[in-house]
Amino acid sequence: MKLVRNSHTGRCVLMNNVRDKRKSDFSKECSDECPFCPGRKDILEYCRYEEVVNGKWMVRAIDNKYPALICDEERHNNGEIDYGKHEVMIETPNHFKSFYKFSEEEFKYILKMYKSRFIDLESEKMVKSVIIYKNHLKNAGASKLHSHSQILSMSFIPPELEREIEMAKRGVFTREVNILLESENFISFIPMDSYLSGEIMIKNKKYSRFDKITIDEIEELSVTLKEVFKKICRVYGEIPFNVYLHSLPRKVDIKEYRWHLHIIPRKGKFGGFEFGTGLYINSLDVNKMYENFMSKE
Repeated sequence: MKLVRNSHTGRCVLMNNVRDKRKSDFSKECSDECPFCPGRKDILEYCRYEEVVNGKWMVRAIDNKYPALICDEERHNNGEIDYGKHEVMIETPNHFKSFYKFSEEEFKYILKMYKSRFIDLESEKMVKSVIIYKNHLKNAGASKLHSHSQILSMSFIPPELEREIEMAKRGVFTREVNILLESENFISFIPMDSYLSGEIMIKNKKYSRFDKITIDEIEELSVTLKEVFKKICRVYGEIPFNVYLHSLPRKVDIKEYRWHLHIIPRKGKFGGFEFGTGLYINSLDVNKMYENFMSKE
């Protein structure tokens, strides 16, 4: 479980020999029992966060059974591995519910959990960055149908975040065009030059770090998320998607950077051109996409 640089391409890759042992809900070998559904008492041993309302949990965070990184400080200090903690954040007790159907109140529970786990994982001295990400359905990389996100702390800053930081240093961070929604603290827009087709960004207007989010902002962002996924569903249907949250690492100081969410509806697939060149073809007419999203029909 270590970040290495490929000797042929120079590209960084996280080596991990346990992730392929995961069982998928979308495979023929899968059993019917969901590890994220209510009633699993064995999960309590690994529970790191829980929001309970009227005696029932609304969201909970648990240790990832197949972590991308592990928190072995001694092996990290010896240079054997890179350090990190990996958790699954279960977003609802309902097995079949998704972001497309969540209420503002449900999004609020989720965002409160995101903040709590983010602060906790980032607080360790070995940690340099934390990412929150979500895969919905098989074609977006999910192995479980039950709605969940993941959070991973890392003893390094990943290349994609480093690129964003470098762009912010140059003063050429993503342009806010094709604005879908705007509120006091957030702006949602479709970048003209996104490298993945259909990308939507939700950017905080004030802060570079996600841990600064207030309860008022959580309520505001809950409304935004509900509206954005309502638009995606109306235009594309309940298609697979990815979400990831980028926040400025605590040891990096760039006033121009703003923490933000990337939302990627998975309309297309990757092939030989993308893998061979490192380039992704954005095949959508962004202006037409914007018109579709803003249409009230």
